[in-house]
Amino acid sequence: MFSYSVRRFDESHAKFYAAQVCLALEYLHYLNLIYRDLKPENMLIDYKGYIKITDFGFGKIVEGRTWTLCGTPEYLAPEVIQTKGYNKSVDWWSFGVLVYEMVAGVSPFYVTTDDPMILFGKICEGKYKTPSHFSGDLKNFISNLLQLDVTKR
Repeated sequence: MFSYSVRRFDESHAKFYAAQVCLALEYLHYLNLIYRDLKPENMLIDYKGYIKITDFGFGKIVEGRTWTLCGTPEYLAPEVIQTKGYNKSVDWWSFGVLVYEMVAGVSPFYVTTDDPMILFGKICEGKYKTPSHFSGDLKNFISNLLQLDVTKR
């Protein structure tokens, strides 16, 4: 069992939790619901070790595109920041940030300043570094989710 002091998971634990989040997103998307606020603070782990997604305050039923700027800055997809209009692919971007953070312990776009424009610039450029302890499979998985081209996510 994990204590509250765990700052990151090994890849096998991250894979277990990520698989559950993936299934939840697939189901929400099947219902045409974009979640738009995927982050660790919106997930609980039950007594059996399974993920429960909470806080659907930014959830929205969308069949095409939407333009609302909402979500947590570190998890926003570039198209949300750039107000280009977006679809369900924003949840897959946030999922990539989440998986990265589960294994690294920090966001791929972490900045030490409070200036959101620096954070947004890093996100819109899609540039991040992967820690050396990430396996090749994990690096590939994350790079496919943190893909600037929404059609390739």
